[in-house]
Amino acid sequence: MSNSDLDDLAAELAEFAPPEKKKGRPASEERIIAGFEEIQRFTEQYGRVPQHGEDRDIFERLYAVRLDRLRNLPECRALLEPLDHQGLLAGGGEVAESADEIIDIDNLAAELADVTSEDDITVLRHVRASAEKRVVQGIADRKPCEDFDVFKPLFEQVRSDLSS
Repeated sequence: MSNSDLDDLAAELAEFAPPEKKKGRPASEERIIAGFEEIQRFTEQYGRVPQHGEDRDIFERLYAVRLDRLRNLPECRALLEPLDHQGLLAGGGEVAESADEIIDIDNLAAELADVTSEDDITVLRHVRASAEKRVVQGIADRKPCEDFDVFKPLFEQVRSDLSS
């Protein structure tokens, strides 16, 4: 075989060859960056840095823990600082609110004070009261009379006396 035949054959086989892997970041760095991007999306969406606390959403608490960890690891800080356009790694990640986003809590509370609805979630319509539950439980706890046959004639006599 000549070199030109080998070159033609190599060109034909190159079409079927698997594509070369692009050299990029290791998977661990990609996961770190993806996690930081989730924190950035949260900050953009809610206008604040994720915070710790029992009253917070589970994802917000997860993001807060993740952000604290990324701030404390020097390798992660070095990797993420070029991507940190919000200043989250510096700790001063509060996003400045625009004038439209500032809400007066007192005015909002006054507006919501008059709002009542039939769909109010604080009204329990399909839930039995605890007193009713106790009555039902009392009935369920009753025990059958083992010697009812002895008292049956007495009950029948009282019934007949009541009906007459």
